[in-house]
Amino acid sequence: MYIDTHCHLNFEAFKDDLPQVIKRAKDRGVMKIVIPGTDVASSTRAIEIARAYPGCYAAVGIHPHHAKDPNLKIDANLRDQLKQLIIQNRPARNASHGDAGGVVAIGEIGLDYHVYRNSKYENTEITEELKQKQQELFLLQYELAHELNLSTILHCREAHDDLIQTISNNSRIRENLPAGRQAPSRPPGVFHCYGGSKKHLRLLITMGYYIGFDGNITYSPDWKTIVSSAPLSRIVLETDAPYLTPVPFRGKRNEPMQIPLIAQAVAEYTGASLAEATEMTTKNAEALFKIS
Repeated sequence: MYIDTHCHLNFEAFKDDLPQVIKRAKDRGVMKIVIPGTDVASSTRAIEIARAYPGCYAAVGIHPHHAKDPNLKIDANLRDQLKQLIIQNRPARNASHGDAGGVVAIGEIGLDYHVYRNSKYENTEITEELKQKQQELFLLQYELAHELNLSTILHCREAHDDLIQTISNNSRIRENLPAGRQAPSRPPGVFHCYGGSKKHLRLLITMGYYIGFDGNITYSPDWKTIVSSAPLSRIVLETDAPYLTPVPFRGKRNEPMQIPLIAQAVAEYTGASLAEATEMTTKNAEALFKIS
């Protein structure tokens, strides 16, 4: 069994054939899919899909790219909106193995300093003011993950030093704890679609994070250096569908049914058998999101 730990079934690309996409995935052995949100609307849609389709689970979060939205206010009202969306849609504690799920993570959240030329926001410049707003947006959601004991799906692009420094500092979390309650350990999480250096990867492994690899690792054998630096016990598989379609289907819409191709690449780069890579990455995903 495979698990796609990051798939945007809540995006417009799947509006016309969602049932068929999910069926094709299951036919290939992809029995569980985690659907991350990128704003409130897509998070709500992820929950709707998770409730409607067994084996699907939702994550609630606001992507750092949306810090560019001048109407996005990072305040108590936003925190309460996200919190209510999560707590009202947690999976039932007595849900059986095959039942449809609810919210199992907060994500995708993080920092993103990449300049996107194709964006709905007119201003593409990454200013210090924007970086600060991204930090505040991230911390609001990261602290909420601590409070609700949820895993985090972390998006990081061209900002690894800053994000690692931020998640290493729990001072704000300690200040906001109720009297007498100890600060929790760092919430378990995954660095989605890992794109940092080997140095960053080793540090994140030491910090206890999982590493998500996607179809882009099939684009070049150069990825072997990074993938082989991550222990198999910390790797999870992602499609990031509809994006990052693996070879030999690059250029077409990605789907969760392509997870076996990513598993094969991970196996080749790490020296594991396909069976070993499949079994371990599935166990990792189940542990990370508590969906066993």
